[in-house]
Amino acid sequence: MQQQQQQQQPNAQYGAHEVLGMSEALTTKAANVELFSFLSNQVQDMQLRNMLENQARIIEQHYIQGVQILQGTGQASQSPTQYAGNMNAQPKLGLRQPSHPAPNMNPQTLSDRTVCTIALNVHKFGAIGWTTFALECTNPQFRTYLMTGASVCDRMAYDIWAYMNQKGWYQVPTLQQNTTQTMMQSYQVPQQGQAQNMQHFQ
Repeated sequence: MQQQQQQQQPNAQYGAHEVLGMSEALTTKAANVELFSFLSNQVQDMQLRNMLENQARIIEQHYIQGVQILQGTGQASQSPTQYAGNMNAQPKLGLRQPSHPAPNMNPQTLSDRTVCTIALNVHKFGAIGWTTFALECTNPQFRTYLMTGASVCDRMAYDIWAYMNQKGWYQVPTLQQNTTQTMMQSYQVPQQGQAQNMQHFQ
C-alpha cells in the first residue's frame, strides 16, 4: 500500500489541465503514426513515399518519448526528437497557371496531391495544437516536449509544402515588386540615442 502511494505521489505535482493536454496530444500523435504510415502506402511518387515514411517514424519516436515523460521514465531534455527537414528549399513564387481539380466523389485511392494536402494540414494544426497545450503547462518537461513537437510539425509541414510547391500544387501569389519594396522600407528603427535611453527604463 505504501509503495503504491509513493508511485502515485509524483502525479499530484501535475495540474489536471496539463495531464489532460498531454493525454490529448499523445492520443493524437498515436493516430498520426497510423495515418502517415497509411498515407505513405497510398502515394505513387517514391520521393513523397520516403518523406512520409520518415515522418511516420519521427512521429512514432516522439510519441514514445512523450509516453516515457508522462510516466516519469524519460526527460524532454534527453535525446529530443530531431527531424532534419529541408529548410533550404528554393520556393517557386508567383502564379503559374494554377489549377484546382474538382474533388473525386468516388475515389478508390487517394491522389498524391490529396495525400500531401492531408499531411500538410495535419502538421499545420499540429503545430498550433502542441503550442496551445504547451502554453498551459506548468511542468517544464511537458512544456519542452510539446514545444519540440510544435517545432517538428513546423519542419515537416515545410517539407510537404516545398514538395507541393515544386509540383505546382501549392503556389504562392506575390505582390508587385514596387509594392513589396514600399511596404518593407516603410518601417523605421529608433535612433541610437533613443534606443539607449529606452534600455535605461527596462
